[in-house]
Amino acid sequence: MKRILSLVLITGLAFGANAQDKKIRAGLVTGFTVNSLKVQTTKIERNGVGAGFTIGMIGDYNINENIAFSSGIQFDLGSFKVNYGNNNASTLGNVFYGYTDTDIYKYDADNNSFTDFSDTTFFELQTRKFKYKYITIPLFLKFQTNMIGSFRYYGKFGLRTSFLAGIRMDDTGYDAVQTAGNFVRLNSNPRTLENMKPLGLKKGLSPVNMGIGIYGGSEWNFTGNTYLFAEIGFNYGITPVLFQKSGHLVETEETTSSGVYAPTGALDIKNAPMHTFELKIGLLF
Repeated sequence: MKRILSLVLITGLAFGANAQDKKIRAGLVTGFTVNSLKVQTTKIERNGVGAGFTIGMIGDYNINENIAFSSGIQFDLGSFKVNYGNNNASTLGNVFYGYTDTDIYKYDADNNSFTDFSDTTFFELQTRKFKYKYITIPLFLKFQTNMIGSFRYYGKFGLRTSFLAGIRMDDTGYDAVQTAGNFVRLNSNPRTLENMKPLGLKKGLSPVNMGIGIYGGSEWNFTGNTYLFAEIGFNYGITPVLFQKSGHLVETEETTSSGVYAPTGALDIKNAPMHTFELKIGLLF
């Protein structure tokens, strides 16, 4: 977190060096997000809503008094939960993966095996909490009023693009074993594996997440060229936030033997975008 704060301050100062031009304003921003996963399959289900924290630098380039380009860089930290299995929901299946310590091994659907994995340590996944770090670059067109006393009001419309910078997962489920190619749950008592991370290129979350955003807010010129602003916005996700075909989760079907599950391939959940509400406050100079 200290590295993030330092980078934000350094970037903000570098950007602010150009603020001598009246067309350019720069400053710092922070806020909170509420995330809602849009599920379009019966293979997973959303478990509540997620929440996050954002901090970064923002800059405006004024085309004229009423129109500006608004961009910057934000660091987003947050989490959300997804159910992959549920003993009380027959629509959800039984999903497994192989792991050692906190490493989740890649699943090769073509060969029905886990890459570089010869252990017998498996896990039947029920609920996963994704804990993510994103670097976000918003690019908006800003429409603003003339000053009304000490205040100015505006609306923004544009694209919010986020790049995955880190991910960890807390998984709740059951210990399992693979026997003769099939999976068997070992016990009926669930437990949680913390800070799990998939190996390979597919980390569970897509490397790029994009949304179309619309915001409204106001600025208060409380002294000199310094403005305090607050805004609220909604971002409609247009790209999947989860990989549609997992690189480590195995979908199964129950065999004629009760409690024994045969693998059918990598879990495929179709498109699942993330919609985000964002509340931010900041300073512009």
